[in-house]
Amino acid sequence: MPSKPCVGCGCCCLSDPCEVSHRLYGYMPRCPDLLWDEAASRYVCLLMRDPERGAEVRAALGAGQGCCAPLNAWRADVRNRD
Repeated sequence: MPSKPCVGCGCCCLSDPCEVSHRLYGYMPRCPDLLWDEAASRYVCLLMRDPERGAEVRAALGAGQGCCAPLNAWRADVRNRD
């Protein structure tokens, strides 16, 4: 199945934080660097936006390759899930 663009639904990061998050913060139920952007109405990863390590994180997480769970129901219901 082809991937679809990321819509910032947060499903991946809320259900299973990435390896980069695990290395930095240990095994937590939610990554502290996942932020709900009210203006954009989507979740954003602050690790990917970090000026010093952002490029490394984006490469490690396959940023820009699309959503790996295109049938995920959250894609159609993007909202703050705090």
